[in-house]
Amino acid sequence: MRSQFDQPTNRSGLNSIKWDKAGEIYGCSDLIPMWVADMDFPPPQSIIEALVSRAKRGFYGYEAVPSGYLESFAAWLHDRHDWDVPQEWITYSPGVVSGLSLALQTFTQPGDKIVIQPPVYQPFFSMVERNDRQVVENPLIVENGRYTIDFAELERLFQTGARTFIFCSPHNPVGRVWSREELEQLAALIIRYDVLTLTDEIWSDLTLPGHKHFSLAKVSSEVADRCITFMAPSKTFNLAGFYLSNVIIPNEELRRKYKMAKAKLGLAELNTFGAAGAEAAYRTGAQWLDELREYLQGNVDFVLDELAQRIPGIKVIPPEGTYLLWLDCRELPIKHDELNRFFAQKAGVAFNDGAMFGKQGAGFQRMNIACPRSTIAQALKQIEEALSQQ
Repeated sequence: MRSQFDQPTNRSGLNSIKWDKAGEIYGCSDLIPMWVADMDFPPPQSIIEALVSRAKRGFYGYEAVPSGYLESFAAWLHDRHDWDVPQEWITYSPGVVSGLSLALQTFTQPGDKIVIQPPVYQPFFSMVERNDRQVVENPLIVENGRYTIDFAELERLFQTGARTFIFCSPHNPVGRVWSREELEQLAALIIRYDVLTLTDEIWSDLTLPGHKHFSLAKVSSEVADRCITFMAPSKTFNLAGFYLSNVIIPNEELRRKYKMAKAKLGLAELNTFGAAGAEAAYRTGAQWLDELREYLQGNVDFVLDELAQRIPGIKVIPPEGTYLLWLDCRELPIKHDELNRFFAQKAGVAFNDGAMFGKQGAGFQRMNIACPRSTIAQALKQIEEALSQQ
């Protein structure tokens, strides 16, 4: 039976950044868009039906946060992540990036050192710098063909005065799902040096089969007391346009200050359709998500096999989570600062330039494989043909 995720997709004309802005960004038309991290799959039908049902009620005035939303998210955390989170720990922000930025403004001062782990999601750099804080890098290292954390260097940074850490778990763009052992080692450092940790767990539901996400704040109450965890339905169910994320803050004083900072900015709690759609997602989306994860694993396997056979100059460390592939293109006969132009203008495929994730990403490209497998096959064919002409 053909998978629901195999259906051809064209999102042109929907004001999609990924589809409708690619030509403007890359300077050419007719691109296969594999850059912005959203999916070319519609969400579960149950979410669409919940939105239609809510729209038909016809009243869109000011609304309180539905109790059902809190219940559904807490139940999701229990069922999917074995994490029992009291509802009073949960608050909201329009998105994970805005939530992280608000936390930086609330709990740090201009000039403070903020540790990040490149190659990493580009807004980590920009929001630290735009808030007049100092980016301090703890680059990931590759050991035995796998990205891991340089714990010795991280401890040195904490010893020398860095007291705030932005952690990406699972990691974008390298696709690591951190093990419990790694998280316990990390938690020991956070507790020892009393480091406020802002943990971006937006990809927590999108682990690939055989891998399971474990929230850093679950390691112990001591580390939870120093953690602010950001999650969202946006990546999981392709709902980024809802601009809704969940912020989990176990520490009562941190939670009070964060909510006060939100109040000062006049930030509303939730929008009507975001709440309705997200509640439907958490209540009804589990089977769809499991099917999606299997399909994404199939896409990973397909790309790895095709690259090995047809484009051996591109290497990939198999991801454990996300729907992103971190393509190592350093063996191609193309200078790293020309890679993005080559893929877009010669191959007709829009990837993210690895350098945007830090200098450690030079020579890499980030590929979004949350699309029908036929789209991936066409993209790889075009890349192979373009390389044959180099």
